[in-house]
Amino acid sequence: MIDLNKLRTFTVVADEGSITKAAARLYRTQPAISAQLKDVEEETELVLFERKNSKIYLTKEGTCLFEYARERIDEIDGVVACLRNNRQNLDGTIRLGVYFELTSSFVPEIVHAFKREHPRVRLDIIELDHDALEVGLLGNDIDLGLVTTLKKPSFFETQPFYSFQRHLVASREYLSTVSSTLTYENIFDLEVIASSNLLSDYKYWLKINQQNQLLKQVDNITKLITVKDAEALRSLIKKGAGIGFYDDFGGQSKSEDYAVVPVFPESKPITINIDVARRKTRTQNLLQDEFYDFLIEKSEAGLT
Repeated sequence: MIDLNKLRTFTVVADEGSITKAAARLYRTQPAISAQLKDVEEETELVLFERKNSKIYLTKEGTCLFEYARERIDEIDGVVACLRNNRQNLDGTIRLGVYFELTSSFVPEIVHAFKREHPRVRLDIIELDHDALEVGLLGNDIDLGLVTTLKKPSFFETQPFYSFQRHLVASREYLSTVSSTLTYENIFDLEVIASSNLLSDYKYWLKINQQNQLLKQVDNITKLITVKDAEALRSLIKKGAGIGFYDDFGGQSKSEDYAVVPVFPESKPITINIDVARRKTRTQNLLQDEFYDFLIEKSEAGLT
C-alpha cells in the first residue's frame, strides 16, 4: 500500500514537472522529495519518471497513476474539509455533570476553551454530589461527568483527567489562637469546615496518616461549618473561621495564599483523582464525542 503523503508528493512533482519547484511548494528539501519519489517507484514496482537534463517527465505508467491519484486525493481533501467544517459548526447541547467541589477550580477554563472552538454549542454545567452524578449518567440525564468515584464502574467508560492534592490547613491567624501543642488527638476540638456532614475527607486523611483510632471521633464533631461552594470554603479558611481542606492545583495555594498553612506540616495530603466518565452503552453522538476527545486532549496537555 502506498503512503498517502508520498503519493501526494508524487502528484505535486508531476504537476510542477520539477523537484525543485515541488520542494518549494511543499516546504520540503529536494533530497526529501527525491527520497519519497524513489519510495513510490519501489512500492509500485513501476518507472514513473524519465529524467532528461534538469527536467523530469512522466512515463505512460506515471501519467496513468498521476491522473488517478490526483482525482482521489482531491476527493479525500474534500471529505476532510467537510468533516472539519462540520466539527467547527457543531451545535447542540452538552450536559456536563461535575462533582460540586470541583466546579470553580478548572471548569471555567474548560468551558472557555471549548466555546472558543465551538461557539454554537451550549454547555450545561450541572453540579451534583457523587451519588447523584452517577445516577444522572446512568439515566442519560447527563452526557459526560467529571467524577472522583463510581459505585458501578463497569457501566462506564472512563479516562484519567486530572489529579491534585488536598491539604488540611488553617490560617496563620487562626492557628495562633490555639494550643501550640496541637495533636491529632485534640484536633477536633477546633472549629471544622467541610463540604458536607459526611466528613469523608477527614476520615480518609486520618487513615492515610495512621490515625484509625480517631475515626469515631469524627462523628462526634460539634464545632462544624458545612458549605458546598468551594470558593466559600476557601474564603472561610483564609478568614480564620477554622480548619479545612484546601485544594492545591499546581502549587497555587502556596504562592497565592501564603497566610494559609498546613495544620500538621508533616502529615500526608489526600490525593484526588478525577476521571472523565460516560456510559459504555450509549447512542453515538458526534458532539459528545468531540467534547469527550477535547477533555482528554486538555488532560494530556495538563489543562493548559
